[in-house]
Formats: sequence, C-alpha cells, structure tokens
Amino acid sequence: MISTLAAESPAMRTTFLVLMSVVVAAGLTLTIVRALRSTKPPEEQMARLAAQLDGRNRVYIRKMEIRLSQEDLLRVAYSRGYSLIDHRVGKYYEFVYTPYQPGRFA
Repeated sequence: MISTLAAESPAMRTTFLVLMSVVVAAGLTLTIVRALRSTKPPEEQMARLAAQLDGRNRVYIRKMEIRLSQEDLLRVAYSRGYSLIDHRVGKYYEFVYTPYQPGRFA
C-alpha cells in the first residue's frame, strides 16, 4: 500500500525513502550502542548495573547490553535488595525490588 502510493509521485517516493533510511539508521545505531556496552570490563558493567538498581520497583536490562555471569548479576541484585528474573524468550533480565527477601532467582 505505502510503496504503491510512493511510486505515484516523486515527492512521496523521496519521503518514503528518507523515512525508511531514518528507521534503518536508528535501528543500526541502537544495535551498535548495545553491542559496545557489552564489551566494557565486568567491573564497569557491574557499577552501571548497581547505579540502575536505585530503589525503583522494576528494572529491565537487555541481555545484549550486559555480559555478566548470573552469579555476578545475583550478587549485585542481592546487595541492592533486588531479585532477578531471567526472561529467556524475550532475552532480558528483570530486577524486582524485594527489600525483605533479596537475592531470589526466578
């Protein structure tokens, strides 16, 4: 439908190509940023994770952004009063604030 409309006029075609280019560039940029975050040293990744676990009820982190072992993730979560949920299908970690029973893994 959109490509049919874009083929009818040069202005629509140009607008369509520009918008699609922006979408592709944005997706590529996000992928590169996430990949670069995962190449940082483990100590820096743990410090960044600890900074994000600041008392909010839930914190979500994509697995692509962090390359720490599950033991390291649990250690940081426990020290901040959080429990860890590993979402394998969605490929992300969920940290749930549980101040009276930290360190649980689900």
